Amino acid sequence: MKPKQLMAFMLLIVVALIGVTCGRSTESTPTAEPADAPVSGTVTDSQEADALRQLAFTYWEAFNAYDAEKTLAFMEESYRLQRQEEIHNEIELIELFGVRLDVSEITPPHIVSEDEREMYLDLKEPLGTRRIRMAFRNADGEWKIIYAEEQR
Repeated sequence: MKPKQLMAFMLLIVVALIGVTCGRSTESTPTAEPADAPVSGTVTDSQEADALRQLAFTYWEAFNAYDAEKTLAFMEESYRLQRQEEIHNEIELIELFGVRLDVSEITPPHIVSEDEREMYLDLKEPLGTRRIRMAFRNADGEWKIIYAEEQR
């Protein structure tokens, strides 16, 4: 196999592995899965929505900076423990091939419950776009990510 073919083949493997691990969870999500229409609750106020957007996009910026510890720091403790190994592996793979993940908002942050919010993002990678559900919980006045995985 020629070097360019080998590199293309390995990139395909990396993207496939990211897709598999991004959409997988060993535990059930802390909130019920959404219906087909992602906006099921009331949109949060603009200040709160801006803070949640900032959290979501900063999380993905840390991913693109190949900084696993910073990425994990945005997660609520139990979710962080659940996903820690996967996050390290995913970041190692995208760093190995210099992959950059582009993220854009599909739906604004909206209310799921008194202390939970969620939003949907498009995650663009070299071989396509994935729909990501991000959920957040407020604990002691600080928002943390409790779910950030592909929705199929």
